Amino acid sequence: MSWIKTALLISLVTAFLFEISSFVATKLELFLVNKTPSLYDFGPSADDIVYGRTEREAWGAWHATSSSYRHSRSCFDVLMSFNEIGARDNSFVNLPDESIVLLGDSFAEGFGVSESETSQYLIENELGVPVLNFGAGGSFGPLQELLIYKHYLSIPHQGLIIYVLPANDFTDNDSAVWSDLDQMRYRPYFSQEGDPLTPYYFPTATPRDTFISYDIGTDKKFVKDYFWSVNALRTALMLVRGDATIEVATDDNTLTQSYFYDANPLQQSNLIAAYEAILDLANNREVLFVIIPGQDDIARWENEIEQNSYKQQAWYEGFMAFQERSQQRVSTLNLIDHLPEDTDELFLTCDGHWNPNGNQWASDIILRHIQNNRLFSSFIER
Repeated sequence: MSWIKTALLISLVTAFLFEISSFVATKLELFLVNKTPSLYDFGPSADDIVYGRTEREAWGAWHATSSSYRHSRSCFDVLMSFNEIGARDNSFVNLPDESIVLLGDSFAEGFGVSESETSQYLIENELGVPVLNFGAGGSFGPLQELLIYKHYLSIPHQGLIIYVLPANDFTDNDSAVWSDLDQMRYRPYFSQEGDPLTPYYFPTATPRDTFISYDIGTDKKFVKDYFWSVNALRTALMLVRGDATIEVATDDNTLTQSYFYDANPLQQSNLIAAYEAILDLANNREVLFVIIPGQDDIARWENEIEQNSYKQQAWYEGFMAFQERSQQRVSTLNLIDHLPEDTDELFLTCDGHWNPNGNQWASDIILRHIQNNRLFSSFIER
């Protein structure tokens, strides 16, 4: 029995040292996630956003209805509230016909900022018509945007704004990428056989009411509430999933990977097919695509010899072709063409999403584009 006691003692000491080192690393902000366990956190009282993210609908990632959750990291601490259908927005009951649907991922959702600081809120406030926020975090790609738009197509609206984030929109619904990362999440992927827009789900995936079960590999709430080492586990999971920056070698030097340049042909054709299907559903409604560069995209663009070479790729030419559609007005705004001198000021210091400055910058550019091109002019008073 002595060997059992020895093994138990070694395990306890190892766990204790792991917890202590995780505490130190968290305080030094060495992990990708550096959150204080709720037992030691005396900030605003609310369940963490991980309990407010669901995967029970056909489009996967979404939000718990009629609820509020706290979202915090080392550089932000915000309360996220969701309406009766789970959108981060005011109620969608009794909407006027003169509304605009916003589709997109966490940039549309307003990751890391308060609702009044999101680009959606700022655009809505300036235009004077509801901008309905259907954005969602949690790896939300173009196929999911198609499915959620199809589901809520009957909600009154006369136009669409669609946020396109090449940094992950090419891979969010690519089963070839996710098969080695996580086959447990209930989320749709482009089909590899037949029509790519027929959603494919991994056989091991099941709907779930929160992200907690796969967020840290356990569904025990006390682990997240009591232990600093959960930050190490989450960081490891993010690295496994490929959320960290990836470097790719070229003939001349090493450049940061950017899907402005590096998406494969199938990823490009699937993305364009999903957005073309959204345009077909939108019928004659006007649509504005907003192409968003992330920090890695900006770094790659700044170091490329031929910076605009991505504009000759199939995905970008697809957006240009959308603008030639008959009986439907489609416009594309590429935010990489409007970057300020100091782009670091646009992003959260502990995360790659827009900070309040970034949301303000994006909304200003979008509003100017709408104004200059007289988009949505049939129902927006100038």
